[in-house]
Amino acid sequence: MATVTILHPVAEEAESRKKEAREHWKAIQQAAPLASSNSLRVGFHAAILKRQNLFGILGYASEKEAQEASGFKAATWYNVIRIAEAFPNTKESLFIAMKLTNAECLMDFPESKRLTEYWLRRAATDSIDTFEAVVEEEMNGKEKPSNGREKIVTFSTKMPRSRKKAVEAGLLEFAKSVGVEGDESRALELLVQEHTGGVSLIESIQKAMERIGKIKELESSGLSADEILEKVNVELEEMAALFRAALESFQNLESGE
Repeated sequence: MATVTILHPVAEEAESRKKEAREHWKAIQQAAPLASSNSLRVGFHAAILKRQNLFGILGYASEKEAQEASGFKAATWYNVIRIAEAFPNTKESLFIAMKLTNAECLMDFPESKRLTEYWLRRAATDSIDTFEAVVEEEMNGKEKPSNGREKIVTFSTKMPRSRKKAVEAGLLEFAKSVGVEGDESRALELLVQEHTGGVSLIESIQKAMERIGKIKELESSGLSADEILEKVNVELEEMAALFRAALESFQNLESGE
């Protein structure tokens, strides 16, 4: 005869909160491998954890501890939460579809306008330049919260005309591949960061492929299943460390570090 467990209402609520916290945390962890293009997803779920005070349920003593465990830089973490908090009760699909730069721009609108599906969808589909222009037009000279943000400057460098075309085409393609299409200045920043002062993502992928080859060789090594599993775990940990170091370069997209 099957046993039916009936939870006390308080215990049932605690179990429900724990389940919800784990689901949001899982979404954050799944976003980590594509941090540059999934940062709004992180903000969406982290903002809920913060609003409902669920960090403790996950075993973290503070939000700071959770942020460090997430693998995201503090600047990225707090920035995307700040954006998410400006769009309360917005559907996840609408929120994470926005271009991050457009979402920041949309924050200049009063809540009654920025939470409408029309503007949320435009923030997802309009190019950054187009969206900035229409927001400016809509504001019609009104004071904007973003007026205190960092000033925009122009960066230029001399090169042959033929080289300029190749650079522009490559930069556009790179911007698309890392999820910042339409914001070539950020793509350039990421590209420079990728090749200076950090582990190259391309280099990490090459090394990871080498480790995958080693894992495949274990099948014919004659080792026991337990020994193979142990060596596979070591290789996977090394691969994870490589990618974490490489992705560190990309996680400064919003922080400017």
